[in-house]
Amino acid sequence: MMLGKKIKTILKIIKNIIVVILILILGLIAIQKFTGNNINLFGYTMYTVGSESMLPEYEIGDMFLSKKVDVSELKVGDDIVYMGKVGTYANKIITHRIIRISKERIITKGINNPVEDAPIEFNQVLGKAVIRLYLLSIFSKLMNNSVLFYTVVFVPFALLIFFDIKGMIDDKNKLENINESDVSANNQNVSIADEEQAINKEKKE
Repeated sequence: MMLGKKIKTILKIIKNIIVVILILILGLIAIQKFTGNNINLFGYTMYTVGSESMLPEYEIGDMFLSKKVDVSELKVGDDIVYMGKVGTYANKIITHRIIRISKERIITKGINNPVEDAPIEFNQVLGKAVIRLYLLSIFSKLMNNSVLFYTVVFVPFALLIFFDIKGMIDDKNKLENINESDVSANNQNVSIADEEQAINKEKKE
């Protein structure tokens, strides 16, 4: 009996941890999407890949962290995030790989693109891609697909919350029933004691 209670408690803790992790993941993705990459913590910013230009390194929907670095630290082969200024890249955040660096400009290119980008100035660089966020990437891709998101994330999560609340209500009802049973038993015991006391009193008389 005690072992069963311990297992139930452990499973409940695991379930609560999973719920918290899911809430944090979905919250981070939602914040990133709705703020337009404007959140910067300790020099790190989270981005989502929006095109196939960096295949096979990054797929559409992949999320990664970019670190703000001094331009002098950049080298050929680094993947950087920059604000585009010309052509189809104007006013767009671009993540491409450095292929050449001069004293005043940087030349980048999408791995999957046939041609290199227009040269960018140092002040256009927003940061250097440092790590891909694999778990967040999975959920980001799910959120981009409405059917998959509702099937794999939303419905199971909603059911988990529903059964959790239902379990709490059931536990509360059980506790109330136990308390009512205890009160009833106590009243019965008091009644029996009163009867015994009355009988003893009659005998004495």
